[in-house]
Amino acid sequence: MSKSNYFDELQTLSEDQFNLLKVIKKEYEMGMLALNSLGSHTLTVYGGAMVQETDDAYHLVSKATELLSKKGWGIISGGGPGIMSAALEGAKEGRGKAIAFCIDIPGEPPAPNIDVSLVFTQFSARKYLLRQSDAFIFAPGGFGTLDELMELLTLMKTNKYPIKPVFLLDSKFWNGYMKWFEEILFNERKVVSEDFLKLFKVVDKPQDIVDHIYNHDATLKK
Repeated sequence: MSKSNYFDELQTLSEDQFNLLKVIKKEYEMGMLALNSLGSHTLTVYGGAMVQETDDAYHLVSKATELLSKKGWGIISGGGPGIMSAALEGAKEGRGKAIAFCIDIPGEPPAPNIDVSLVFTQFSARKYLLRQSDAFIFAPGGFGTLDELMELLTLMKTNKYPIKPVFLLDSKFWNGYMKWFEEILFNERKVVSEDFLKLFKVVDKPQDIVDHIYNHDATLKK
């Protein structure tokens, strides 16, 4: 078999692969249309589905999205319970627009009383669309939240994505993570550069998020 014939065969899509591409394309289109309905500025909130309403982080997230909703920001969440539900509740309190990008995960029901939600089958499409915001809040969460954070920081650090405000909300939760970044990754092992640590800001007050965004973005001061 010649090399050209070999690659021709490799490039032949099976029916299942072709159908998957159609599904992915449809989900990207569906998500982009939804994002375009949210207005000129949007915030994405990441956080754990297992965070309870009694947790301080739940109320911090709700207040942060309420404040930005009152300023006309659209709010995006993953559509699950916990922190995601808090983000949607805050948007409703602020009388702003919000949308939930849900995905079917065993044992994780969607947040209750979602006004607008889209259900995705593909993590790749959902992850991409959640990143199409002007600012990001990462509240306490598990592997999914950490995965999204590290992917976003990696894309910004490698110039594959523009630098945008990233807030780690609730310093008590993030302090150990920060210590690992600074003491091990940066100082001891030297596997990251100092500018990596400047890609995000640890905050405890929702108002600090609003103030930082509006003090550092000239287009919002007009």
